[in-house]
Amino acid sequence: MSCFVVSDYHVSALVAWAIRQGLDLDASPDAVAHELASANRAAYGERYQGRYDSELAPFGGLDRSAGAELLPVAIVKACDCLDYQASDWSTWEGSDANRHLAAIRRAAVALAKWPAGASTNSRALPGYDDAPWHLDEPDAAAERDRRLAALDYPEHELAAIRAALAATRCAA
Repeated sequence: MSCFVVSDYHVSALVAWAIRQGLDLDASPDAVAHELASANRAAYGERYQGRYDSELAPFGGLDRSAGAELLPVAIVKACDCLDYQASDWSTWEGSDANRHLAAIRRAAVALAKWPAGASTNSRALPGYDDAPWHLDEPDAAAERDRRLAALDYPEHELAAIRAALAATRCAA
């Protein structure tokens, strides 16, 4: 089985989603994020016998704004990804990180839109196949352009808005 280290954004999106849902994880959100990231890094270290540990960047901390646009089905799939990436860790099964991830996943499954009579297998959730396996931070410029396009302004006005944003260094 292969293993990779998920992005800080991936971990943050899961924990930030749990915060927004009011999920009580019986630990601080920062602690939960660090537990999840550490478990993933521990699995990676064990899987590759420490060969690449020097290349691993430490977890950068919880970004509470991450993943605000994600639907519950995307959270379910992102939980599945992190579970798969952390499962090589020898103490994953009994870890607090595993327990916290399972709680986030259960909450997302409960909030997902299930079609009548559908299987309760989360992979049968509408949108599961289309949801990303790994969550990467959205490209800020592409996201900005997507939001501007949704405003339904004429193109010449959008160009003026983009120019004004660029002039104030908000265009990142």
